[in-house]
Amino acid sequence: MSYTPNIAIHPGRIIARELSFLNMTQKMLSERTGLSEKQFSLIIKGEASVTAETATLLANAIGGTAEYWSNLDTLYKTVLARNQMREKAKNEIQLIQTENFSQTYRELVKYGYIEKTKDLITRVLNLWKFFGVNSLYAIERTESIAFRKGTGKKSNPIALAAWVRCGELEARKKQIIEYDENKLKQSFSEIKNVIYNMPDNFFEQITGILTNCGVILIACPHFSGTYVNGATKWVGRNPIIQVSIRGKMADRLWFTLFHEIGHILRHGKKGQISCDDDNSIQEQEANNFAAEVLLPKKEYDKFRYKEDYSSNAILEFSRDEKIDPGVIVGRLQHDKLVPYNQLNFLHKQLNWKTNQTD
Repeated sequence: MSYTPNIAIHPGRIIARELSFLNMTQKMLSERTGLSEKQFSLIIKGEASVTAETATLLANAIGGTAEYWSNLDTLYKTVLARNQMREKAKNEIQLIQTENFSQTYRELVKYGYIEKTKDLITRVLNLWKFFGVNSLYAIERTESIAFRKGTGKKSNPIALAAWVRCGELEARKKQIIEYDENKLKQSFSEIKNVIYNMPDNFFEQITGILTNCGVILIACPHFSGTYVNGATKWVGRNPIIQVSIRGKMADRLWFTLFHEIGHILRHGKKGQISCDDDNSIQEQEANNFAAEVLLPKKEYDKFRYKEDYSSNAILEFSRDEKIDPGVIVGRLQHDKLVPYNQLNFLHKQLNWKTNQTD
């Protein structure tokens, strides 16, 4: 652990101490360096900085190195600025004690994005650093993103902003190639094959497929109070899809994935919407897109026509069409053809830590 000083000592005090030790007056120092007595008087009083030129002259006149004197000045300014920031942070202590912020801080600690501390000023500073801001008031409005979240739910805007920020930080670790829309469209069958077979490394495989299309796929833990399943964001010319495993059902993840792909293909950068606009035309279009890709209407109508919604019939249909049975059950439940409390054993469950089936 490194030492972080919190007392700002101006280099002028060190100069005064050295002059006393060397029994040297400011006039003598001025004569040795060629700088005016007034200039040194201002430095010693802490009213002027030690420039690079002054640092070099001091090194020759009273010892040390130019780097030593320059570093003293830099350290003084850094500590002074840090202390000023801590004073500023005091004004936001009351804000982080609100439920939205305190809940979000606990989530960030839980998932290792921020350190645990009881010191309220440090909490404020930690949040500033995490969000990349200098005031918590700057994060209350989440930037425009297309979200998929639970309907009829009022999100905690701070938790939502934190979840999005986690995705941004994870995305920075990824290598990005040029986005190719045609490749993305052609990747559906390969992604669906991974979904159907569900290998242990299914998420890594899907991530790799999308990476080859210039699309970044990020998985972040679900934050309480967000009710969010997924989000789409563009960074430069590349789209980022961020998903959570809310509810832990695999078919919900598949639907979210293609819902966000729908936003990318149908709406692009200009089609981003707010997270509370659940019933917008764009959200409906993304929903319809995901539904059609995962379970084409033509095949689904043929299955419905038989009016046999037993587990055996669903599994047979799943094998014939190579569709996750959970997707079929989910569609039947959505269409009120099967109660929500039936056939749920056909939903594959996900484990957040491993992204594998339980």
